Amino acid sequence: MKNFPKAGLLIVTLVIPALIFVLLRLFATNHYDLPYFNPEISNDGKVVIANRDTVFRKQSKVQLSSGSFDIANQITVISFLPKNCADSCQLVLSNLKRIFDMRSETNNLTIKTLTEDSLATSSTYPIELGKEGWETWKASIMDAERLLALPSSQDTSELYPIESRLMLIDSRGYTRGYYNGMDPEEIDRLMAEIKILNYENKASADK
Repeated sequence: MKNFPKAGLLIVTLVIPALIFVLLRLFATNHYDLPYFNPEISNDGKVVIANRDTVFRKQSKVQLSSGSFDIANQITVISFLPKNCADSCQLVLSNLKRIFDMRSETNNLTIKTLTEDSLATSSTYPIELGKEGWETWKASIMDAERLLALPSSQDTSELYPIESRLMLIDSRGYTRGYYNGMDPEEIDRLMAEIKILNYENKASADK
């Protein structure tokens, strides 16, 4: 009879925590999961569903009027640089420099900046702009508006004007977020979400 209390204690200390862990894995929500944007749309205008899940559009290349550009296997931040880079534009570039500095810990992080003209050197631009890891792509304003178009669920153009709008694409080609490049809190959120994607990539590689 003395063995029963010991067995009960063993169940409490080993089995119950294991059950709690399994339940959390199955039913709890991971608050660090990033959302997906831009679902696939069928010919009849409906969102494509497969196995009861929404199918989201992914891309390994970006098609612009100036050509096709590869983004495969990269965590990509896309921005737009207008012809007249005023104070708000300079603030976006300064914040993008913060993002660029994360490359020391996120090797596959790249910034792609759309420009209406071939980029001219300027002492007001970060020296990294146009260099490895921070490429510039020649694009029309129509290219920029099409590529950086906000989804209907986040259609707040006054909060995300095209000249300050940033878009995050993961290494599989899925769009994972939109941000206001002038807002420090939005930049902090973007940096945190880049770290999450980088962690997910490392975890997948270790499996």
